[in-house]
Amino acid sequence: MKKFLLAMMPAALVLILAATTIPQARHTASAASQLKFVPLIVLAPDDNQTPAPAITFACVDPDGNPRSTVFHCYTPSDIYAAYGVDVLHSEGTTGSGETIVIVDAYGSPTVQQDLDRFSDTFGLPRTTVQIIHPNGAPPLNNSVKGAALGWAEETSLDVQWAHAIAPDAHIVLVAANPAETEGVQGFPSIFKGEQMAVNQFPGAVLSQSFAATEQSFHSAADVQVAKFDQVYRQARTNHVTVLGSSGDSGTANVDKQGRVFPFPTVNWPSSDPLITSAGGTWLQFGWTWNPSSPTDTSYLTTPGSRTEAVWNEPFIQAATGGGRSVLFTTPNFQSSISQSLLQGARGLPDLSWNAAVDGGVLVYTSFPGVRVGWHIIGGTSASCPQLAGLIALTNQLADAAHKSHVGYLNPVLYSLPSSDFNDIVPQTFGPGPVTIGDNSNFGSGIAGMATTTGFDLTTGFGSPKAHNFVHDLANAIP
Repeated sequence: MKKFLLAMMPAALVLILAATTIPQARHTASAASQLKFVPLIVLAPDDNQTPAPAITFACVDPDGNPRSTVFHCYTPSDIYAAYGVDVLHSEGTTGSGETIVIVDAYGSPTVQQDLDRFSDTFGLPRTTVQIIHPNGAPPLNNSVKGAALGWAEETSLDVQWAHAIAPDAHIVLVAANPAETEGVQGFPSIFKGEQMAVNQFPGAVLSQSFAATEQSFHSAADVQVAKFDQVYRQARTNHVTVLGSSGDSGTANVDKQGRVFPFPTVNWPSSDPLITSAGGTWLQFGWTWNPSSPTDTSYLTTPGSRTEAVWNEPFIQAATGGGRSVLFTTPNFQSSISQSLLQGARGLPDLSWNAAVDGGVLVYTSFPGVRVGWHIIGGTSASCPQLAGLIALTNQLADAAHKSHVGYLNPVLYSLPSSDFNDIVPQTFGPGPVTIGDNSNFGSGIAGMATTTGFDLTTGFGSPKAHNFVHDLANAIP
């Protein structure tokens, strides 16, 4: 399955619309002469089978509709149980009084009604999304297509799952409005929107689900990166935590023409030391992958089981981003990490969360251009807003202790004990057997980074054990 990637995309939303077999994916993307904020979308056709005794569905949506015989799906309660978020909620730590800022292009014309449907379905409190249009509202009301369609899906994912983790937090959506044909316009719009959010919401958490390969900047790197660094420095001053998705193509990222660089690469802004880089894991909760080959999606239903591997699904050619930056040297907060691993560079990601498609999260959409209803979505675009929700929960505890908010997370993150994380190590599955132990994108020919015990360049420290992580992080705030 060939991937057509753009240099700038919501990082990298991977959308599965319920498949019975691994289909020929349809990618909505086009080459851009400039850096452009356009999503990478992978869509599979809906499962058109009807329930029958001989058919076992891996995913049935909350409305009772079978969605896939192949891909599993998770509700908020599944994620709560898998990571221990339910214990935090039972303590009353729900994000009350906190703000999460979601940054996307275009937004979605049905973002509020879709969030309401999501909330009502899963017993979450309704909340009103505050929308900021830094360059005026985009024309989405009558038609959602092209790049805007991908961003509408991205927006739905980000808003609904940040709300799932921190259901009482205030959600702010920065919906930038870049030009359709001049990709360079996307930078000023996102830049302006982030500036507005950082100044208007001190102490907030900001989630970025877009990325560009570092090398795709070429000679413009210093100028463009420096512009965003102004915002990130202001975020640090205003105690705003900024997270960024590490990407969905492993180490096989692309240039502005969609060509894969012939060596391992990482994505910006996730690589910026002022950003906490959010990588991806493959959570198998209540089932276990049981393949005879890397492209086999067979599984065993194993109630009560929990397996978490590095996110690398060869059957859809998707994997977590991670590796060594060429734009940034090793920052002080990574001084405790072996230099034989970092080799003088900023290493990423810093931490991770479930980003799988087989084991994706359920998202509701009703805008025109895609089927109305529930969809299975994965990608580091799923891990980033959920991790932002965890930081919002931490900020609530900090408020209760009369402390400042988390703010610049990385220096504190690297001081936390290893017991706060699920350490992700190589896992072997099925009769194949197939070992998942790096983030090489299957079939790309580009070497991946190894998944090892402790900190590594595929999952960072691993995925947070929510209760311990949030309490220890709150206690570590000066």
